[in-house]
Amino acid sequence: MAVPRSGDRPWTAISARWMLRRLLDPPSPTSSHSQQGGTMTMQSLRDLIQTVGLHTSAENIPLITKKGGSYLWLFDLRRVFMRRAALEQIAAAFWERNAARPPFQLGGLETAAIPLLTALLLTAPKERGPVNGFIIRKDRKTTGMGNAIEGDVLDLPIVLVDDSLNSGNSAEKARAVIAAAGHALDEVFVVVDFLSKAGMQWRKTHAISVQTLFTLKDFDLPPEQSAPPPTQAYRELWRTATPGGFAFHVVPKSAPLLVGDMIYRGCDAAKMQAFSAETGGLVWEYSVTGAAYTKKGIWSCPAYHDGRLYFGAYNGTVYCLDAASGEEIWTHPDGDWVGASPLLVPRHKLMYVGIEYVRPWAQGSLAAYAMDTGEKIWEHQVQKLQHGSPGYWEGGDLVIWGSADHETLALDARTGRIAWRFKTRRSVKYAPAVDERRGLTAFASFDKSIYVLDVATGEKRGEWQTDEICYTTPLFAGNKLFCGSGDRHLYVIDIDTMQLIKKINLRSRVYASPKRIGNRVIVGSNGGRVVEIDIDTLETVGVLQLPDAVTNGVAISPDERRIYVSTYMNHLYAFERLSDVHAQSARPALVAS
Repeated sequence: MAVPRSGDRPWTAISARWMLRRLLDPPSPTSSHSQQGGTMTMQSLRDLIQTVGLHTSAENIPLITKKGGSYLWLFDLRRVFMRRAALEQIAAAFWERNAARPPFQLGGLETAAIPLLTALLLTAPKERGPVNGFIIRKDRKTTGMGNAIEGDVLDLPIVLVDDSLNSGNSAEKARAVIAAAGHALDEVFVVVDFLSKAGMQWRKTHAISVQTLFTLKDFDLPPEQSAPPPTQAYRELWRTATPGGFAFHVVPKSAPLLVGDMIYRGCDAAKMQAFSAETGGLVWEYSVTGAAYTKKGIWSCPAYHDGRLYFGAYNGTVYCLDAASGEEIWTHPDGDWVGASPLLVPRHKLMYVGIEYVRPWAQGSLAAYAMDTGEKIWEHQVQKLQHGSPGYWEGGDLVIWGSADHETLALDARTGRIAWRFKTRRSVKYAPAVDERRGLTAFASFDKSIYVLDVATGEKRGEWQTDEICYTTPLFAGNKLFCGSGDRHLYVIDIDTMQLIKKINLRSRVYASPKRIGNRVIVGSNGGRVVEIDIDTLETVGVLQLPDAVTNGVAISPDERRIYVSTYMNHLYAFERLSDVHAQSARPALVAS
């Protein structure tokens, strides 16, 4: 539920007199009967909300912000929605306003909206006939049917119902899910509208009207004082969906790769696909055999060189295709699964990729293959399944590789000879980053730590413990290192001092690898949000909401005007980055079939 932010700064707009009045003369409902059931007026509903649903710091109860600070006050209307009389009055007020309007349907985002939605459906005027309703999940269900929406969405105008509207973040998530289902959100109905700057900008951007029963003024609260909304705006150019996305695995999969006017990406349905970067139209697709049963298909991120595309699949085979046509050039069926992504080093004409085996001994391999023929040149066997991908230090000609044997190794790129090895407490599942100028490598581990090592010697230069597993590739940007964690934060580290500068709360797990775009970092999260962060100020300057988890890094056009984003459900989007939030509508321009 969106709430007013006090966060780390005092909110001077709220007066001491108001707080004192709340303590000495708390509002009382018109009668005890009106609280528990029976007739309720709008005034008594307001009083009930103020008594039961509005909490202040003076009550000496935890009012915890997302940054770990304390709110001065917040609304929690879920307790109000457990009162029959309150729901009846809200429903009566809603239908008094909307009884005569043409047919429409109701939607609600879990969880606060569920009792409200139910009450509205049960009290719809009989002369209207049945009113359709549906529930939007905050996150797609990973079991059962893997639904993002429970219920049917009809071809009727949609009114979204919720407890409150503050920043518009929850409403934007609902709008994105509805849009992915092929529909548009027309209107929002809330009990309390904060009339915040961000919320006002959201409804203006998407041309969505809002009905409300109350505003902050009705509760003698000061105007919402949140920071101005991000100025970076986006326009959706096209979207395309590949059937077969498997909802269970909310993890990094095959990231989009932009080469010229083509976008390449693998998918759960065991297909490597090429799309037009301009229109989103499918140019070609190559199906691999024997991988679809795993429900993983192709998680390997494709690599490109000299007109050829390289990747692995969950049938244990490594592939080389003609990038223009999708025609097969060579295949090498070397293992049982390949979930890792290939690294290409053209100076040696070698491709490096991790292989997984079913056998009880040496279940993984760090292997090098000839880029021309697919012939295996060397390998280093490991004991456990090898999902991690390599990075490359050009200055020392070393391949840096995290393994499932709880270590990171540096291997001679030509021979595979081990130059150094560094022990971790758990697996390193994703590729390391290398800073050529500083001679550093950084990687993140399932032991919840972010590491920085001397790339030449493997000597540890820094380690930062997070609160969850790390499943991403860090990013060196200037004198900073950016790295996500499953604890919902993006960690920012000063490489000069080896000190943690800031933990940026992205509200959901951060498995996507951050990318640099101008003087910003762009990164997705499992909540479907893609954010742009200024490298210098570390302020969020752009937010893009998608319907599903974004678990991979985005692809960026050379002029940095377009970004291409893939969700874990294999939906692919293209967005234009606009110069200003007021530049033009953010509504879609084109939807690819």
